Amino acid sequence: MKEFKNSKKPNYANTIRLQIPSHPKYLSLSRSFVFNAARDNGFSLYDSADIRLIVGEAVQNIIKHAYLENYDRPIFIDMEFFKEKVEIRIRDYGVKSKLASMKSYDLSDYREEGLGLYLIRKLTDHYFLDQSMEVGNQMVLMKKK
Repeated sequence: MKEFKNSKKPNYANTIRLQIPSHPKYLSLSRSFVFNAARDNGFSLYDSADIRLIVGEAVQNIIKHAYLENYDRPIFIDMEFFKEKVEIRIRDYGVKSKLASMKSYDLSDYREEGLGLYLIRKLTDHYFLDQSMEVGNQMVLMKKK
């Protein structure tokens, strides 16, 4: 295996991965998975519930916007645990989101459109959408303990 300079070597002892199809029936499974993983790695009940909510919202957005409600595409959820935080990477191979058209929830608007991105913004310590891959998107979420 060839090593690359300046690349971070993954720590597989602290990294877990879940792959699910892009079907809404797996939302509950993904939410339970990240909640239990966070609890098992020292996160409080409240922080674990926040992680469950933001990952559920991100997966729901992938199903709706990246995969256009095609239910047979892969979604990967990686969680890497550090002493004081978790880094969550949610990867799809769907349509690239148009960053300019992404908008967060407007509190004066009575509709629920954009609520997922609003919750992600409010409940994480840092997040970004990585579109540097040739195909698809990867949302990176960080939450401190």
